[in-house]
Amino acid sequence: MKRSFLYLLFLTTVFFSCENSDDKVFEESADVRLNAALASYEKQLVEAPYGWNAVVYPGGGGSYGFYFKFDNKNRVTMLSDFSDAAAAKSKESSYRLSALQTPVLVFDTYSYLHVLADPDEDVNNGVRGEGLKSDFEFSIFPDSVKTDVITLVGRKNQSRLVLTKASQAQATAYANGDMAKGLAFNNIAKYQPYFKRVTLGANTYEITVNQTTRSIKLTWLNGSTPKTFTTSYYFTPAGLAFVSPLVNGSQTITGFSNITWNATTTQVGLSGGGANGTIVSAIKPISVDLAAARRWWQSPIESGGDWRSATGFHVNGVDDAFKVADLKSGESIFAFYIYQPGASSRNDLFAPIFYDGKNIFLDYGHAPATPTFTADGRAIFTDAGRYGTLPTSGPAIESAKLLYDASGFYLIQTSDETYDMVSAKDAKSWITWQ
Repeated sequence: MKRSFLYLLFLTTVFFSCENSDDKVFEESADVRLNAALASYEKQLVEAPYGWNAVVYPGGGGSYGFYFKFDNKNRVTMLSDFSDAAAAKSKESSYRLSALQTPVLVFDTYSYLHVLADPDEDVNNGVRGEGLKSDFEFSIFPDSVKTDVITLVGRKNQSRLVLTKASQAQATAYANGDMAKGLAFNNIAKYQPYFKRVTLGANTYEITVNQTTRSIKLTWLNGSTPKTFTTSYYFTPAGLAFVSPLVNGSQTITGFSNITWNATTTQVGLSGGGANGTIVSAIKPISVDLAAARRWWQSPIESGGDWRSATGFHVNGVDDAFKVADLKSGESIFAFYIYQPGASSRNDLFAPIFYDGKNIFLDYGHAPATPTFTADGRAIFTDAGRYGTLPTSGPAIESAKLLYDASGFYLIQTSDETYDMVSAKDAKSWITWQ
């Protein structure tokens, strides 16, 4: 009992000793220290004479370039590479620094930054109710605040905002609309063939761009061996910047500059890796994945699933060229197009699927035979029958005519769960399966 009392007395002494030590370390209250930190961060933001280059990495993936200029009246002007208009015309909104468990930079009126977080999928092609999973409230942590670089973390979606102090030349370039000029690269979407290539110095690269996810893939041949590189990208006044650089032997590509668009020839010109080049069209992959077609067909059979497309075929530069989204079955609306390998022991299923408000269902469709897989990597489809009563004309008939083209299709795996099926005839028609 005596020993316990002495032990308690020892703990009490240690407690008061620590408490007294803390008082000596922190001579000011927590509120005073936090307010001082907020004032210091605001001073750093405002006193950057030429503003800040910025990159936002949304929680949903991708990367977006911005320019911010903060003033001492809680106003910020910004540019964004999200669209041509946002890159050319600055927008002013308000901001504030607040104490919300940690110091927080809040953009508190709707701005270009909010476009990424907008829950309306029509605004940013994001997820309904979530947008691109970006943020407009960012926590500031002392260890991530440097003299010329500040890294912030979104409070809701943990998106990152990286601010880098801009130079006078960069500020002038933003004001001159140079970031908007770089967005001419987006005209690559106007090329009708699926495959695009550019030669930079001694190397020829196939370029595959996903403007929705802000990713770019470059494929090239090292001798006869295909190599691939994928990274996110964003735009700056200098052009298109890679988040990670491509290193190919002695050539390093950190992005593309001097970007031009020739509407007459429908070609994008650019510089990269110390060389100039022009993006040109091709009708087949630079390296054909000979196993991709069979892998695409076999995968749903092994998993018990199917392939689906929300928009059907893209043809000659037109999304949903056959207007499958307009299909109806009575009062039921179109849900998606399906390809189901091994739908029966004799055939596959290629058909529109409808939604009646409660359930999805098959009304009619085509029954392709098991595809022929050619030695050069194509899948060729032939007609083996029907499901239900087909219409005599319209989107379903036109879709099947294209599917049964004798040239067949190359299958391009774009992720673990997605493929693009590209016409081997001229590469001007394709459908995305997921």
